[in-house]
Amino acid sequence: MKDLKVISYEKLNEWIEKTEKDVKDELEKIKTNEDEILDRFYKDLEFGTGGMRGKMGAGSNRMNIYTVARATQGFANYIKSKKDFPSVVIAYDNRNMSPKFSKIAAQVFAGNGIRVYLFPELTATPILSYAVRHLSADGGIVITASHNPPEYNGYKVYTSDGTQAVPKYAKMIIEEVNKLDYFNDIKIMNYDEAVEQEKIKILDDELFNDYIDEIEGYIRSIDPSIKRNLDITYTPLHGTGLKPVEEILSKLGFNVNIVKEQAIHDGNFPTVKSPNPEEKKAFDMALKLAKETNSELVLATDPDADRIGVFEKNGNDYVTFNGNEMGIMLSHFLLTNMKEHAILPKNGVIIKTIVSTEMIKPIAKEFGIEVEETLTGFKFIGEKMEYYDQTKTKKFLFGFEESYGCLANNHARDKDAVIASALIATLKSKLKQEKKTLKEYLQELNEKYGFYKEKLLSYTFEGIQGNQKISKLMKIIKEEPPAKLNNAELFETVDYNSGINGLPKSNVIELRYENIKIIARPSGTEPKIKFYLMVKGSSFEEAMSKIDFAEKAVSEIVNKI
Repeated sequence: MKDLKVISYEKLNEWIEKTEKDVKDELEKIKTNEDEILDRFYKDLEFGTGGMRGKMGAGSNRMNIYTVARATQGFANYIKSKKDFPSVVIAYDNRNMSPKFSKIAAQVFAGNGIRVYLFPELTATPILSYAVRHLSADGGIVITASHNPPEYNGYKVYTSDGTQAVPKYAKMIIEEVNKLDYFNDIKIMNYDEAVEQEKIKILDDELFNDYIDEIEGYIRSIDPSIKRNLDITYTPLHGTGLKPVEEILSKLGFNVNIVKEQAIHDGNFPTVKSPNPEEKKAFDMALKLAKETNSELVLATDPDADRIGVFEKNGNDYVTFNGNEMGIMLSHFLLTNMKEHAILPKNGVIIKTIVSTEMIKPIAKEFGIEVEETLTGFKFIGEKMEYYDQTKTKKFLFGFEESYGCLANNHARDKDAVIASALIATLKSKLKQEKKTLKEYLQELNEKYGFYKEKLLSYTFEGIQGNQKISKLMKIIKEEPPAKLNNAELFETVDYNSGINGLPKSNVIELRYENIKIIARPSGTEPKIKFYLMVKGSSFEEAMSKIDFAEKAVSEIVNKI
């Protein structure tokens, strides 16, 4: 610990000496706060499952113009080692500092002779993925912290296929970043000069319109005869979804009611505790408007519009569905419609993450479709998509993960709440014609394929001591797992760090019992450890009983530290 303290204080003094006045002033205020100094400087902000993400502020373990510039210089060095005349695309969301961070990144790329395509306004993450592919760029970045609290921001890195950098590429990029000094090794060009010399090109609406046209064409090909007589309430939760989601739903003929208070782009997210569509409280204002307008469907997207949450009118109230449930319903809907219209390919594949519901497997089997699994993180789904697109060995149909993200079509390589909103609305419209609800549809699927239920448990452990606790928990799970969950005996412990089924090595432990799985995984972007509980029962009650047994086991494990 002493070494970390020495390193942290040395870094603090260097940053006070070499940074701009506002950063110096911020650091001067914490000079006597040892814990704060350690937290800000004991390490460099790292790349995780979603790129680089952290609290904004001064320090090497914070998001600021210096950590962004250094990351960009490292990415620039990596790109230049692969291509002679490279280009990148940059997008940003509504978070505080996002426009400034995107501008700094553009200046560094320009300073390295890399052409930049810069979006002039806040832009959804899936549009960035689409843009990298559409413009044949060599990489891209999005300045976003997705659904994290307001004090966070982040930096997502994309490779030339429009996929977030998977470990084999992220490793090379971070090696380049780690070679760099924050203050002496950064090449940066004046922004106005770079724009004037066309080293930074500001994108216009043409690319956005092409993206919307692509999605509209796909939706109409899937279900050309659907009557879209549906009232929808939608909230972008102050983020980037407003323009694309409203545009696609309106073009498809849906009546969309926007939550005006949450249509204001604001990085402080003043109307929600957390801008996360996975949380029911984020829907409070949308549900109020839905009741006033008698909307049948309520949608919310997170700040960078790659995740989506759903509520449906059910009698006088509204019910919600989690990411697994929506993934199942959309998968079955797509497979059914493709089969009806004779466009279901024989070599089709649905791709999910290892922590997403197993219920997709019997559904896909009935339609003669393969299911493939990846590690957690949509970038691994994107990587498989690109491989099959290049080799033409399989046809990607749909990809989803339990954390409210999915993708259909081949236009992007990341989860896309814009196309998801169109698919969900189209499914709801079809069910309305059949005088059926989403809830009834899901019940039918459960009765046919089995009662699969899942639950996510998340524990937060901040700082250095938190890191140590998470490591200790992973050791306990691997070496001292519960031998029994009620009557179900543990029959296998799977350590993904040993490389399972050809997947990259990952710090994930899976405990397998009969019809019960517990998967433990430290978050790559937040100070959390997550436990995914996955069960199958012969009834809803039996499935929930198994969830209770698994939850109790996890609680006992966590109480050991």
